[in-house]
Amino acid sequence: MSPLLAFILYVILAVATVALMSILPIILAPWKGTIKKKVLFECGQTPLPWREEAFPYEYFPYLIIYVAYAVVGILIFISSMVLIETPYIADRVLLIFGALTVGAFFIGLQLRELKQKITRQTQEDQRQGV
Repeated sequence: MSPLLAFILYVILAVATVALMSILPIILAPWKGTIKKKVLFECGQTPLPWREEAFPYEYFPYLIIYVAYAVVGILIFISSMVLIETPYIADRVLLIFGALTVGAFFIGLQLRELKQKITRQTQEDQRQGV
């Protein structure tokens, strides 16, 4: 299989997947929303009436993970095309991916310390060195 044919097949499958994932919810979703569907849901419990605001949860760490794995996925795809043509450099490619894996593991361990939301530091936080 030529690299061009493999790339065209990859693009066709990617577009088909996006189309399928866009059409399936329209087909499978109920047509009329029920009252039960519109009621607030909090981990299976009855929603608290005194709740004033939602829990502030940001998806920034997940965005970083997605971007990192998207780049790794593209690198693996391109390197697999190169390895078909030149299999004698497989050890170097595996070494590079091993280094990327170790780096990704280290970054994953650091994500717990990543702030979810950028907030202004109070004077007390500045004194404590937070």
